[in-house]
Amino acid sequence: MDLRYWRQEYTLHLKPGAMITKTTFPIYQNPDSDGSSFVWPGSKETGIVCLHGFTATTVEVRTFAEGLRRAGYSVAGPLLPGHGDTPAALNKATWKDWYAAASSSFLQMQGQCKNVFLAGESMGALLSLLLAAEYPQIKGLLLFSPALIIPGLWKSLFIWPFKAYSNKKNINLDSPWQGYNVVPVHAASELWKLQSRARRILHKVQTPAIVFQGKLDRTINPLSSEIVLKNIGSDDTQLVWLEEAPHVILLEGPVQQVVEISLDFVASHTSTF
Repeated sequence: MDLRYWRQEYTLHLKPGAMITKTTFPIYQNPDSDGSSFVWPGSKETGIVCLHGFTATTVEVRTFAEGLRRAGYSVAGPLLPGHGDTPAALNKATWKDWYAAASSSFLQMQGQCKNVFLAGESMGALLSLLLAAEYPQIKGLLLFSPALIIPGLWKSLFIWPFKAYSNKKNINLDSPWQGYNVVPVHAASELWKLQSRARRILHKVQTPAIVFQGKLDRTINPLSSEIVLKNIGSDDTQLVWLEEAPHVILLEGPVQQVVEISLDFVASHTSTF
């Protein structure tokens, strides 16, 4: 059986005292979309690596990446280990696997372009911070909904030996988002470890950074973005609050506005000599 098309029944509690309803949802949402890794050559001067979030695929960053490509930049987006496959595959991955894939993509881009920027959505933002701490030559960070605080994530450290998956609470079947509509619990414990690592290295990050945070975010604690900027080592930082944006800013938020702000940031932090 192809688990990408598996549908699971689950119970939805609408509100206390309300009628309990049952529905089905696809375990792998929008399986026919192209969520594979991509490398789009452009300018030899500047390249941007786009990193997607937990349980997602590169569909999450493609629309944004296409805006960067139209501006003439080289753009890449790796599909991180365990993603775009099955929830079981993600449960076998570790945060170090995700970091290694992100690092490999950055190093490939660095070999092609003089200036390299990182753009990370959610978990991808945490990976971007770790890379900036290790590679200070990175020119700038574009961070979207950095997943530094996720309510209840710590529980996965104790639950994963007994439970493989848990249902997500905020599923939007109308969204073009691609990925798993369940949380692989062992992988969630690895995300918690990644969060812990990111907190410890924030002070080492001297890279200019711009952080975007949606006020309608129901996935992470929006204070994550403020904590990142308060503790980051760089003096060149900016926080952009987006009034109508949910968690997945680069797909479901005001993407064109975000692209324009990002292009201004990249242009202002690009070396031309």
